[in-house]
Amino acid sequence: MKKIIICLLLLTLATFVGGRLYYFLTDDFRIGNISSDYAPKAEWEIPALTLPEKSALASILQQKFTYIGKGVQSYAFSSEDGQYVIKFFKFKHLKPSPVIAWLPAWAPFDSFRRKKKEHVKKKLDGVFEGYHLAYMQHRPESGLVFLHINPTKDLYPTLTVIDKMGRNHPIELDKVPFLIQLKAKTMRIVLHELLEERDLKQAKARISEIFKLYLSEYNKGIYDHDHGIMHNAGFVGMTPIHLDVGKLRKEESMRTLATYSHDIGLVARRMAKWLKANELNDYPELSKHIEEEISNTTQKPFIL
Repeated sequence: MKKIIICLLLLTLATFVGGRLYYFLTDDFRIGNISSDYAPKAEWEIPALTLPEKSALASILQQKFTYIGKGVQSYAFSSEDGQYVIKFFKFKHLKPSPVIAWLPAWAPFDSFRRKKKEHVKKKLDGVFEGYHLAYMQHRPESGLVFLHINPTKDLYPTLTVIDKMGRNHPIELDKVPFLIQLKAKTMRIVLHELLEERDLKQAKARISEIFKLYLSEYNKGIYDHDHGIMHNAGFVGMTPIHLDVGKLRKEESMRTLATYSHDIGLVARRMAKWLKANELNDYPELSKHIEEEISNTTQKPFIL
C-alpha cells in the first residue's frame, strides 16, 4: 500500500511539474486556444479596405511573425521587420470551462451553466466591441492597422508564426480573429529608458503626451475601463498610442469635464504609484509635474 501511495504521489508531482514546465516553455500557445465557434455579428464588420490598404496588408502578411509574449486577452507576435505586431485572441479565457459542460442538465446545474455561458459570452462581446470601437473611431491613436473578427473565406493567407520554443505554426487567418498593430514601447519602458539617461525633460514631455491621449478619448466620448496605463499605453517613436483597447467603451458623458476629471485623476495616480515604486529618485520632480498637468486639465488643484 505504501508503494502505491508513493507512486501516486510521484505521478501527481510529475504531472504538476510537467504541466508547469509546459506552460513555462510555451505560454500555452496553440491553435485551439486562438480558435472559437462564436457567432459572427454584423456590427463587428469593418469597411472594405482601399487598394493601398490591401497592398500594405498583403506586404505585412508576407512576413513571418515571432512570439514576443502574452497578455490577459491575447498572444502577440512581432513581424520580421520589427514594425508590426499581430495579436490573436486567447479564447482559453473566453470560453466556458469544460467542467461547466459536464454538469448535469437539471436544476440547479442548468441555471448555473446558463449563467456562466452568458458571462463568458458577455466578456467576449465586450473585448470585440472594444477593439471594433477603437478601429472605427480611434484607429491612429490605438496604432491599429487591421482588425479581423468575423470569419471570412479566401480573403487572407495562411500565416506562419514562430512560437516561444521556435516551432512554426501555420494559421489560416480567414478562420481566426486577429489584429495587426504598430509595434510600440510601453509607457513604463519608455520612462525607465529616459530616466536611465537622466532625461527628465523628455520624461515629462512623454507623461504630458499620454495625458493628451486620454483627453482625446474623452473628447470622443470614449472611456477605458482598464486603467493599467503603464502597460496599456505607450509610444511608436514619439507618437503616443493606446496599446490594449479591449475595454474601451462608448460613454458620451465622458465628454464633460465634470465626468472625466475623476478618471484622468485616477490615471494620474496609477502613473504616480508606478513611478514611486520603480523610479523613486525621480518621483518628487515627476509627481510635481503630474500634479501640475492634472490641475491644468481639471481646472482645480490636484494633489497626489
